[in-house]
Amino acid sequence: MFLMALTLAAVEPPPRPMEVEVIRDPITDQVRAFATVRAGRDRLVVSCDPARYRGARVSFHAAHWLARGNVFTGERPVVFRFDDLPPRRTMWDIDNRRGTLAGRARVNNFLANLVSADKLVIRTRDIERHRYDMTFRLIGVRPAIEQAFAACMGSPPPPKPPLPPTP
Repeated sequence: MFLMALTLAAVEPPPRPMEVEVIRDPITDQVRAFATVRAGRDRLVVSCDPARYRGARVSFHAAHWLARGNVFTGERPVVFRFDDLPPRRTMWDIDNRRGTLAGRARVNNFLANLVSADKLVIRTRDIERHRYDMTFRLIGVRPAIEQAFAACMGSPPPPKPPLPPTP
């Protein structure tokens, strides 16, 4: 009985499909949307928030504190690999437990691979400089990302600050 309990505890739960969360501001009607895939305590998030930034944003959130990036830029090289494609090394903005991919071309290229892949492995270093791998099983990625981006497309533009009165 005890061995059966240990066996069941060691079995990895089935991967969950990418989840979408759409948040609408009750005052301004601006929309933010997040498509998230989880792997244990790690997360990969594709988001859009027209009030804060243009286009898509890709970030990962690790269970461990990550090694800091460059003192001036905050960037650090991160290696990732889709399915059996060759690994790629690009610069990500690292802040505590989160890494954010910067640059519209890099984000678009990453998303093009993400929507057609079955697995993504991200390798970085934790705060103690140990290698830290995150493996994401990608299920339902394309419809989730399309749903998130469609929600953001209907969001009103951010409000402009009022002009000062003229004398």
